[in-house]
Amino acid sequence: MKKSFLNVSGATLLSKAQQQEVNGGIDLIGYGDLSKCGCDCAGRVTGPLYCHKLMACPQVYTCEETM
Repeated sequence: MKKSFLNVSGATLLSKAQQQEVNGGIDLIGYGDLSKCGCDCAGRVTGPLYCHKLMACPQVYTCEETM
């Protein structure tokens, strides 16, 4: 497996220390703040309209009902 990675042009193998320093994430240019997105108890995406394009929720009830 390692050999196939070496055949990719421009690819470099990183040490474990270098891998721990890697930061990254999704580029949300043109969208808003992803922290405004969420899921409700029925598994529906909540928040601004762009949230529906960027995330999905499990289609199950996950909140406890109080009686």
